[in-house]
Parts: sequence; structure tokens; C-alpha cells
Amino acid sequence: YEESPGVSQGASTVWRAEVSSPGGRLLSQTRVLAFAGFTTGTQLSPDGQQLAFQARRSGGGQIWKSDADGNNPMQMTYFEAGYPGTPRWSPDGKWIAFDYHSRTHAQIYLIDSQGRNLHSITSGNFENVVPSWSRDGGSVYFASNRTGNWQVWKHELGSTREFQITRGGGFAAFESYDAKTLYYSKFEGGGLWSVPLNGGEEQHIAAAPHLGDWGQFAVTEAGIYLIDSTTEPGPTILYYNFSNRQLTPVLMLKQDTVEGTSNLAASPNGRTLIYAQVERKGSILMAENLQ
Repeated sequence: YEESPGVSQGASTVWRAEVSSPGGRLLSQTRVLAFAGFTTGTQLSPDGQQLAFQARRSGGGQIWKSDADGNNPMQMTYFEAGYPGTPRWSPDGKWIAFDYHSRTHAQIYLIDSQGRNLHSITSGNFENVVPSWSRDGGSVYFASNRTGNWQVWKHELGSTREFQITRGGGFAAFESYDAKTLYYSKFEGGGLWSVPLNGGEEQHIAAAPHLGDWGQFAVTEAGIYLIDSTTEPGPTILYYNFSNRQLTPVLMLKQDTVEGTSNLAASPNGRTLIYAQVERKGSILMAENLQ
């Protein structure tokens, strides 16, 4: 498991795409974050006004936020060792959850949207990674290997109790907007899966995202965007429609995706997409004020 990609790939840039409707026609593509280094795990805030992301210039990365167009970047964390990743906005936009990989074990942390009140919510001699929020903001889902393999767990913020959600393996996870279903990828084996939160059997939805691309899907109100990294000549963003359970292609990327990290986000209405792709040396733009 790797969440901080090596610099051997060059660098990555973050793009924003607008579509006419969920899974619909591409209207525009704009590069919103580009600088000499990796920018990954980018997530759009619930109100669509801000981005949270991991940026790395040298050594370990840090959590940042910016305006939705990439302007006014602000560094949120200042870890001296290790690295944080996969930032996720709370439903009210007041908190960001992320995982911090120290020299011992990774844990889930929270920080408020102004860069204050940093604290961990998990502990233990195992890895706790890739958080996301319940739609009511009262719980945080995360992946843990405490049972000997990766499963999705749920941490209740009020009581601090933790519950195992998946049994057949699970990694990155997002709750549906009606709070009835959990959609998740599997780090071992790949694919997209779902399980009813009130109990029931897991269901296999799609073969993508593939192994190593566990973070390349985004749940919206009416469907799920996901990336198939095996298509030619480039990776393809697909849309899974909840109503007819059909997969349709939306956009083909011009460069490779960034493996081993989260790489796709979408607005609740499914009309805005945020994605990262590898940029080769010589094609990098320097963002201002990104220190």
C-alpha cells in the first residue's frame, strides 16, 4: 500500500471538468492546480468554493486548501516527518479529515477548515487510513488492517466507538447521499463494491477502479464516477448511473493517472469533476505563492 507516489513519475496537475448533466457531455476542462511536484487527493468542498489537497514539493507532503480555481493556496499542516494524505471535507465544510503516516503507524486526524484544532481520532499498532465522512457529519469511515486484512471501519465522533463495516475486504469508502449504502473499493483485487448500511450482502458494481487505483472513484447524488486506467490510448472516466445501472464513458484523460492515491472527486450534482494526471517534465506550470 502506497499513498505518496514517487517523484520518478515527474509531477501531477489537477484539472476541473464541467459536464452538461451527470455522466453527460463534456463542456469544459481547466487546469486548476499545477506546480513542480505532486498534487493529489484533491477534493471539492461541499459548497463548491474550495479545494483540499495534498501537495509535495520536496520530501513529505502537506495538506493544503485553495479556492476552487486554485487561487489563494493555504498550507494547513506542518508535519516535520512522515506525510499526510487523502483530505476529506466534512458535510458542513468546517472540518477536514485526513490520514497521517508517521514513522510508526498511520492514523486518522481532523483539522478545522482554518488550519486549527489538529487532533487524531484513531490509535493503535496498525494502519488507519483513507477517511471519509458520513452524510450527517457524525462519523468518519476509514480503512484499517487491524484484523489482518484491509476492511472499512466506522468511527463515531460522539462516542469514539468503532465498528467494522465490511467483511470481505474494503478500502476507500464513501456513503451514499441518502445514507443507506456504502460504496467502496478493495485494495486487494480492485473493483467497486456496495453494501447496505442497515445490513445485507456486498455487491460487485464494476471492475474499475483497478488494483493500485483504489481512490479513483467519486460518489454523487445520482451515480458514481470512476476511472478505468486500462483503456487505450488513455485512462477513461466512466459514469455509473444508479437508476439504470449502466456504465457510460465521459472523458478520456490525455495523461496517465497517479497510482496509489485518490485521484477523482465530483460535486454532489455530478456536473463538476476534479481529477489529477501525471505531467511529464517540461510541461509544469508554477503556481504562485505555493511555499
